[in-house]
Amino acid sequence: MRPLLDRSFRAVLDHAPDGVLVESGDRIAYVNAAYARMLGYAQPADLASATIGDIAHPDELDRLIFFGRCRAEGKPAPTRYTFRACSRGGDVITLDASISAACAEGSLLITTIVRELHPVRRALELPGTKQLSPREREVVEMLLEGRRSKEIALRLDVSEKTIWTHRARAFQKLGVRGAHDLFRMAVEARAFLSS
Repeated sequence: MRPLLDRSFRAVLDHAPDGVLVESGDRIAYVNAAYARMLGYAQPADLASATIGDIAHPDELDRLIFFGRCRAEGKPAPTRYTFRACSRGGDVITLDASISAACAEGSLLITTIVRELHPVRRALELPGTKQLSPREREVVEMLLEGRRSKEIALRLDVSEKTIWTHRARAFQKLGVRGAHDLFRMAVEARAFLSS
């Protein structure tokens, strides 16, 4: 029964529409075809000897290594964030990542499931952003990039409570009740500006 389950599980991952990558230590233990395609590779085997340093954009590498170190040491690390990666052809792509960690047979396995994000209109182009403080504008911009408050706090080296305060003030000034309204405003602004 176990070999059948292993083959079935592998088939699910191999054919998933989202990119799936499993790291063990500093090496890639598994990558599916969707992840390889996102990065411009013909097949997963082309990434067999790659490391996160080969995939991540140089500006993102320290942050991703820090998150990995936190997970390895059992410390808190974000489980959802966006990051920029470099494709085989040199293009920069933005990926929305969901991360989980599990121990199997004494090894820490970090699983990353990704979807490619397409550029979102910058917050500075939204109606009403002129009344935001620079920090509020920065927080709104990161929210529109798909970053969570916890990740924004880590990135800006402030507490998560401070980020929630900036969010609340920005939302009040923009006349939105939450992140859903903010995203709707961004979509409407893009549709209005592109017509």
